[in-house]
Formats: sequence, structure tokens, C-alpha cells
Amino acid sequence: MAYQLRGGGGVAPDLNPLPPEGGEQAPPPAAEVDRISSLPEKARLRILSFLPLKAAVKLGMVSNRWSHLVNTPQWPCDSILAIHIRPATQGPCGCLVPTHIRSDQIMPLLANELGRRGRGPGHRLLRFFLKVDDAQTRPDDFYSLLDYAADCDVEDFYVDAGLGPPEVSFNFQRASHRLLRLVLFGVGVNEAHRRPMSQVRSINTLEVITIENTSLGDLELKWVLLLCPRLRTLVLRNCRVLTCVDVTAASERLVRLTVAECPQVDKISVSAAALGLHSFRYIGDLLRSVALPPTCFGDLRICFTKATLVDPMQYHNWLDALPNLSNLVNLTICSNALKIMSALRNRENFQTQVAKLSNLQNLRELRLVLYRMNTLMLSHTYGFLRMCRCSRLRNLFLELPKARTDSFVDAVNGLAEEPAMDGFESLVKVKINNFQWQCIEIELVHFLFRKARSLQKLILVAPRGTNPERDQSGNAIFPDLNLLCLEKAPANVELYYRKEIRCL
Repeated sequence: MAYQLRGGGGVAPDLNPLPPEGGEQAPPPAAEVDRISSLPEKARLRILSFLPLKAAVKLGMVSNRWSHLVNTPQWPCDSILAIHIRPATQGPCGCLVPTHIRSDQIMPLLANELGRRGRGPGHRLLRFFLKVDDAQTRPDDFYSLLDYAADCDVEDFYVDAGLGPPEVSFNFQRASHRLLRLVLFGVGVNEAHRRPMSQVRSINTLEVITIENTSLGDLELKWVLLLCPRLRTLVLRNCRVLTCVDVTAASERLVRLTVAECPQVDKISVSAAALGLHSFRYIGDLLRSVALPPTCFGDLRICFTKATLVDPMQYHNWLDALPNLSNLVNLTICSNALKIMSALRNRENFQTQVAKLSNLQNLRELRLVLYRMNTLMLSHTYGFLRMCRCSRLRNLFLELPKARTDSFVDAVNGLAEEPAMDGFESLVKVKINNFQWQCIEIELVHFLFRKARSLQKLILVAPRGTNPERDQSGNAIFPDLNLLCLEKAPANVELYYRKEIRCL
């Protein structure tokens, strides 16, 4: 390495050394070895035990070797605690949770095992996982476990009491001072709103909240948002009592908002000042009112689960609420949304709102959730693709319905008219779930073969029990994949066909 003098007399390496004699350039230095990642697993687990949760998660995102340790329950016993409470009459369940106890043995566990581990801030607890499958569990024992995790300054808190004692709740005033992520399944929120705000302690570290399968009400949600000023991710799923999702109190820092399958919710309100909102996902029925910020989303999911639409005009408020989508990267919509777009596309009064979905020049991934698959739905799909013209789309995923009401073979002259369009210049991967070898589905595959010249991978996932060699009468229709006319596909396409595998 050549060196050169600096003005202060110091010596610094010369970044542009002269070539060696003979005119040949010196070989580049070898890449530095990642010595920390090459340490034995036991040593790396020891390192993880000293890292905060946020730092450990970031470490798992930049290295595969660290990701394996971060995302599996192999951390040291003094950093992670997972407990599964089962009924006294039930034998071992065989799940991966390391500690299984019966509901009548909780207090001996606290007195023995947790007593040996220690209690308090000096006995750091990174993650706490509790699953309760016995409704006869005493609420006092349940709260004793929650208090133990709070006393150990837990950072990642997951409680699943869906099959546990009814009407148990999480006390925010007894929460850990270092709590970063909170997941509550079947657990309510205590009535902190009945206390004066001056007597309520805020949790300034909590950034992620997931609340599922509870009776969370509007007032409880409002107080949760006030207690968590640094909240970045909020997921509400199957909250049966909730009627209004008003997150204006958390809009300044909120990045991701998900509202799914909350049957009573008819209003969602996000402050216009929520300039950082990057992801918005909604799954449910028609909303009376929708107010979203005019910012550019990166991830948007809109799925109306109601199977039949009485009047698509009722959904125009969604088009009014949609923000600028020029920076949208991921989009998920359902077949009902496709119907709405088809109904409003040709109406002059809605051209401004419909035009928002034509501004998707940065879209990289599109997911279509189809509740039905027939010729009319194929026409709606073609119309949406013609309107959007996603020139940078790389990944396309289609979720087809498992239950079919249409015939197995559709008339060829009844197929939807193929749009005269391009827009698939960058498409490289297509995955179709619940592929059942019906005429409409095969025509859709042919369409992709004709339009996506850069396609590299096509994955067809058939439901369990589907036999592609027989029709519904058991007659052989084709012995292999020749019905797809693969000679029309681009030469570099890899075709994968597999049966759906259900993980237990």
C-alpha cells in the first residue's frame, strides 16, 4: 500500500497507488471476513442476550446466520420465557413451547422455577410468550405471570388467552418500562380511562400494538393511543365492540395501520397530518366514513369481504379517500373492488377518483383476492389491468376461491375480451393459489404468457385433493401440463406445479 503525506504531518494511505512494474494493476484486497458471524452458535447466542430487542431484530435483517437465531426460540433461557398453560386433564400437546404447565400448577412454577431465575430489572427478560388454553385458569394466577414479566422489564410481550379465562385484561399501568411490542389475543384492555389523565403513566417505548379477538371499545382505543405517544404500528383484528377507529391522537408517528374483520366498525379516521403513514390495510364490510391522509402510501390493502354488492355506487367514498398513489409499491385488492372499478370507470362523475388508480407507475407487487372466478370476473380483472398499466410490476399473486359454483368447463366464446395493452414488461414472477385447472384459469395463464415476455417463474398451487389429470367425472383430460400450451410461453419460464401443503 502506498502512502502520502498530509499537511499536518500525518501519514494517510494513498487511495490511487501507482501500478506495479510491468503495467499490471495490483489485485484488489480480499474482502474482510465477518468474524462475529463466524463465531460458534453458543457464542452468538450469548451476544444476543445482551442486545436490546430492536438491535437484535435489525441484526437479524442483515445476516442470514443471525436471522436464524433471532426468529427461533433458541435464545438463552435468561432472555426469553415461553409458557403454555393447558387443562389439568390434557396430556402434552407437542407444540414448540418449552415450558408446559397445568392450570393448577401455576403457583408452584412461580415459587420454584421463576424463583430460581430471579425477579426484577436486574433479571432482564427480552421476550415473554404466554398461551392459556384452560378457561378454568384462575385470573389471579394469570395476572401474577403478567406482573412477573413486567417486573423483569420485558420488551416483547405476547399473550394468547383466547381459550383462557374470560374477561381478563392487560393493565397498562403495570406494563414494563422497556416494552417495545405488545400482542394481545383474547385479552382486553383495563378501564384506565376512568382515571384522571394526570395519574396515568405513559409508555414512551411502546412502538407496536396488536389487539385481536377482544371486546375493545372506542374509548379504550382512544386511551391506548394517548398512553403510547411513540406508537408506529397498530393492528386491530376481530375487535367485536369497536365501532370507530380514530387514530388522530397517534397520527404523527404512525407508520402502519391495519383494521381487519371488526364487524361493528363503520368509520376510520386518520389525521391529515399523518405524513409518515406508509401502510394501510382494511378487511371488512362497507364503511360509512373513511378519512385518510393525502400522503403517498407504499403498501395498500383493500378487501371488502361482503360477497354481494347491492350498489357499487355506495363505495365511491373509498375513491374519494384514496391518497396520492404515485409511490405505491404493494397493492392488494379483492374481486369486489374490481367490480366497483368496472361500475364506476365509465361514469363521468367519477373520472377524477378513478384516475387515482391509473397513477401506479412505481407498483412492484400486485395481489388479487378473488371471491369468485368466472368470465365476468376475468373481464373485471382485464379492465383493471388495462386501466392501471403497471409498467414496473414484478410480482403478481392471485388468490382464487377454493369453493366454486361455476361449471368446470366454460364456453370458449364466453371468455372475456383480452385487453389490447402492454404494461407487463417487468413481470418476472406469477403465483396462483387454488388453481383447479378450469377453463377460465387456463385462459388467464395463456394471457400472462402472451403479455409477460420477461416472465421467469410461474407457480400454480392446487388445493389438497385436486387431480389435474381427471375432470369432475373422473375422465382423463390431459396426462400432463400440455393443456397450458407451453410452447406459447417465453423460453425462460420455469413452471412449478404443487399441491397445497398445510403446516400443522
